[in-house]
Amino acid sequence: MRNPRKPEAERHISATDRIGNGVVAGFIATLALSVLHEPVMIVAEAVGADAPVTAWLFHFFVGTLLWGGVFGFAHDFLPGPSWVRGMIFAAAAALIVLLAVAPLTGAGLFCFRLGVFAPLTVALFHLAYGAILGGVYGKLVDTDEARDHLAGHAHR
Repeated sequence: MRNPRKPEAERHISATDRIGNGVVAGFIATLALSVLHEPVMIVAEAVGADAPVTAWLFHFFVGTLLWGGVFGFAHDFLPGPSWVRGMIFAAAAALIVLLAVAPLTGAGLFCFRLGVFAPLTVALFHLAYGAILGGVYGKLVDTDEARDHLAGHAHR
């Protein structure tokens, strides 16, 4: 059964391409946000990590492979243009960080032990990450091959 919300081209993206495109988009989004801010160092200090390299590697693993790969599958189920879909997805990731990860790291529920503006900072950085993630992913799946596939179905 066809999902009328999904454009024809998006229904025919392989699982491998979804993950691959998500990983590429996740890496670009993670790199862009890492350049702007160093949230990993704040978290690393909060948990007492002495190895900032480990924190950066973990940050890139999560932002690139985990969230990027998962977004490749979630993209088609979210409403709006790709960049909005990325922001919706990242808002959910921010909630996971604020409600589950932060308390485990000692930053407290919603990161309040890091200051009153910490939850806002976490949310805004996740939303920016999501906009970049979704925007890049949308461009990656909007390929000539996908348009040709869609055009082929229009002629039938």
